[in-house]
This record gives sequence, structure tokens and C-alpha cells, in this order.
Amino acid sequence: MYLNCNCLTLFPWGKHFTTILLSLSLLSSSINADAQDTFLTHYEKNGFNKTPRFDETAEYSKMLADISPLVSYISIGTSPQGREIPMLILDKDGLKSPEEIRAKGRVVILAEASIHAGEPDGKDAGLMLIRDIAIGGKNRELLDNVSLLFIPIINVDGHEDFGSHYRINQNGPEEVGARFTSQKLNMNRDFIKADAPETRALLALYSKWMPELFIDIHVTNGADFQYVSTYGLDHCGFLAPSMLEWSKNIFEKQLKRGMASDGYPIFPYFEFNSYTNPGAGVLPDNFPPQYSNGYASANNRIGLLVENHIYKPYKERVTSAYNIIKNSMKILGENRSSLVKAVAKADEYISSESFRRDSLPLMFSHDRKISEEVDFLAWKEKTVTSDLTGAQWTFSDRTAPVTIKMPMFVSYKADLKIKLPEAYIIPQEQLETVALLDVHGILYKKLEKDTLFEVETYRFINPKWSQYPYEGRFTLAIDYTVQREKIDFRKGDIIVYTSQPKAKIIAHMLEPKSPTSLVSWGFYNNWARPSTEFWIRLNYMEVKGREMLAKDPVLKAEFENKKATDPAFAKDPNAILQFLMSKVRKNVEPNVNRYPVARLL
Repeated sequence: MYLNCNCLTLFPWGKHFTTILLSLSLLSSSINADAQDTFLTHYEKNGFNKTPRFDETAEYSKMLADISPLVSYISIGTSPQGREIPMLILDKDGLKSPEEIRAKGRVVILAEASIHAGEPDGKDAGLMLIRDIAIGGKNRELLDNVSLLFIPIINVDGHEDFGSHYRINQNGPEEVGARFTSQKLNMNRDFIKADAPETRALLALYSKWMPELFIDIHVTNGADFQYVSTYGLDHCGFLAPSMLEWSKNIFEKQLKRGMASDGYPIFPYFEFNSYTNPGAGVLPDNFPPQYSNGYASANNRIGLLVENHIYKPYKERVTSAYNIIKNSMKILGENRSSLVKAVAKADEYISSESFRRDSLPLMFSHDRKISEEVDFLAWKEKTVTSDLTGAQWTFSDRTAPVTIKMPMFVSYKADLKIKLPEAYIIPQEQLETVALLDVHGILYKKLEKDTLFEVETYRFINPKWSQYPYEGRFTLAIDYTVQREKIDFRKGDIIVYTSQPKAKIIAHMLEPKSPTSLVSWGFYNNWARPSTEFWIRLNYMEVKGREMLAKDPVLKAEFENKKATDPAFAKDPNAILQFLMSKVRKNVEPNVNRYPVARLL
């Protein structure tokens, strides 16, 4: 039961007094129905199957901040279409800076919703949870050791591409937004390359706050089962050891126990070991840092992916998301001391020389060596003759729940290992790369004078670009040679030491082997293949070639040997001219295929 917020106009001396009145009024049973409705969300007012538009969401969020001293409303950035990206800060003392909140000894949870705007479950869940705590007074003890940052809509432009034509197999709400931003970017593949302005705003916020837990709430389709929510956590080792242990032995166990107690058991987000034989087991997914939860792991923090199930009613999905955030706050609050120690230990280890002595895996894959038997809550299958097509139609019989014992594979092998250097050196003209260092909160220095360094370099060979763009970019698969070279770097060039907590993010950005590196995303295409334009025409080699052979006995010997051992070459005038042209190009552009980011060992 809630009081009409028009009381603010009657009591101008501040929202602290208003909150006292609200708390008293919540006990009254004589408030009229209109007043009770004031704090109901759009979702609650509309039969639990409609989600509010952007303006309604921002208005409700601002109202919570106006009424309660526990809630602050800020904008974290602006979208390409000019919309503010709203965020609510829920703190026991109404604090709204990381420095103030950390000084109180509290840990921070960042929860975001609508990164895929057709999946708005977290938006309606988070607004109700903040309302219930800040206005209704429920579970206030959750704020003793935890502050909550909540972004109801991160993909604000995609959210307003609204209609019933998206997510046509999704069981509510009636209308939703689009998966992509207004620039047709998928933000949950964008956490390293950060092409979207919305992503850059989110990453800047993340680096500023460094939340102990990052919750990203989605809706998934595919296999049908009883679970309303599945979840993704690091199980393989993207997390630093102390945080992996804390996540598995404290957070994951308690979250599963709490959700089961609430009537919403959860199960790891997975792939089937065999899609033709589901009983052959499941493989929990792991996520590199181009994804939200993988990005958190590479920052030595816990990333929780929530994947509600598309076939479940919207009310069930929202309620499950509500309970996941609430349980997460409870777990972090009750275990704050051990979590803070685990975070400090992780940051210290990742910054240390002992970490750099080992090889860093950039990816992990299932090796299927170790499994544990689990109870999987599924449905029986039913097969009928379709009255629509006449074909045999097999589907889940949701009136027939079944528990299947099956193996869950829990062991992984480390892939794509690299040895971290002491530092990376980035020429200052690599503007996109340098800008991303700032976006990710990576520390770096600028060379104070021109300096000759002996470094390890990569020289690209055999580039292969994708036939079609992926996430807005033609991706690049490439081989390279590794060598030591002496290179002159200029005053102002960037030196990025790996003795910092973000060492894994640095490696995933700058190591070409990483599948989410800037090289893979096509940032360095101009170094992967020499320019096709060259100012000397091929037929000029008739003149220049003779001159080169006359002046260079070594070249002349190589040329004569090639003619003698390769008859096809000797009979091909064009090949001869190309051979001589390649020597010219090599002299003119000796470093055209050298990756400009060097490794200081």
C-alpha cells in the first residue's frame, strides 16, 4: 500500500521528512485506491504483461529518487539518438559516489537490463525491487553492506524500436524493443571493441565503480525445460583464482540454494553435449570478455549472466529476476569481508610478477574429462500428427515434468596461451587503440623522449577476412611470425605496463591470437595486407630491374638461380617483373606487415 507522492508539494522541507510520512502511511489501511496505485509500476498496473516505454521508465525512476533519500538518479551517457541512459543508485545513506560508498565499507552490485531491448525482464524486476526497499521498507537490511547500481535500460534507442513483431515466440510482454542499437550494434558482443557509444558509457561507469558483482539480465530460447532462469558464471578460469574460489564455493552455492528456496531453482546456462541425445550431458557455457559476464571475469570481478527462459510467462520471469538480484545482495552483504579480501588478493596477484611468469590462456574449452551427475528438470516429449502440416510434430509436454539424471562436464583445457610481456608499446598515432585504453580504465604512461627499444614484434602473414560482417565488422583471422627487433619509438608513444589489475583486458585487446582482440575485430587491417597502390608501375622494372641487378651481386645470383631452378618463372615475363617489384617494395615498405604494437620483454 503506497501513499500518493503529491505530498511533496505539501511538505517542501525535504524528502527525508517525506520518507517518514511514507513509512507511516504504508501502515494505514484507509488510503484510497488511486493513492495506492502511485508506486505501482507500469508492469504491475497492466496485468504483469506490459513493459513501460523509455519515457515512462525514466519518469518512474526519477520519481523514486525524488521520494526516497536512499535513491539517486543519474545519467551515465547519451545514445546516438539523443536519449539519456538512466541509472539508479540505491544506498543506505543516499551516497552516490564510489569513494563515499567504499569508505562506508560497502561492496557494489551493478545490474543492467535491456542490453537486448527485446528482453526487458530485468527492467521491471529492478524497478520493483528498488521500490520495495526504498519506499516499502522491505529487506532494508540488504543495504547494510551492499549498494546497488541499476540501469533499467542500457540499449535505450533499441528499446524504443517498439512493437509486437520482435521476439514472436517469447511469452510476453505484449510489446518489446529491438535486439540491436540504433546503429545496428549488438552491445553484448561489444565489451572489448566498444563500438557503440552506449557501450563506452557503460565501460566508463564500470571502470569508475569496479563493482564486485555485475548482473546482466537476458532472455534465451532454444531447449525447453522447467527452469525459469539459467545462469552463466565463470567455471573455467577467466577469473583470478581467489575470485573463482569465492564465486564457486560461496556465491554460486548460496544463489542456487536461495533461488530454490524461493521456488525458482536455477541451472547453469549450457549447451547439450549431443543435440540428438540430450541425455549425453550438458556443457556449461564459458564466456570471453567480449561478453558482459566474461568482461567482468577478466577484470577480476564476478559476472553473472541471467538467461530467463523465453517460453515462461513474463510474470514468472520478472519474479525470478527480482529474486536473483535480491539474493545476490543478501549473499554479498553476508559475506562482504571474505569477498573484499578475495578481490584484493586477485588484483594483487594479477598485477604481480609471478602471474606474468605463467602463460595466460586467452580461451578455454571443454575437455570432457571430468563430469558430475546432476538432476536436470525437463519435460517429457510428446509426438503427434500436426493438424497444420500433417507432419510428425515433437514438442515438450509441459503438463509432464520429468527429472533426468545426466552428466554435467565440469573440466576445461586452457587454449591460446600467451606469455605476457612487461609492457606493450603503442605508437601514439593508433588513436582508436589509445582511446580504448581510457574507456577500459587501463593505466599507461607516455614516453618522455625518443627511445630505442629492443622488443618482440609480430609480422602478419596469410590474412583471411570474413566474407560477411560480424557485429558490424569484417573480422580477421591471421597468422604471424615472432621476432626480436630494435625499434625507435617517439616521445609521446604509449607504454602500457602489465603490472596492473587489468592485465587480462590488456592482453585480450592487444594480443592478435585472442579471438576478441583489436586485430581480430579489424582495427589493424592496414597492417595485415600491404596497400595495393604502389607508385611505380610494373613495366618500369624493365629499366629499374637492369639497374638493380647490375648494382647488387647477391640479388643477381638469387635471380639467376631462380630462373635456373624454376622454368615456369624463367618463361613468364610478368613473374620476372613482379619478382623485381617485390624487392623494390620490400626496400620501400620494410615494415608494412609489422603489427605496430610491440612487446617489451
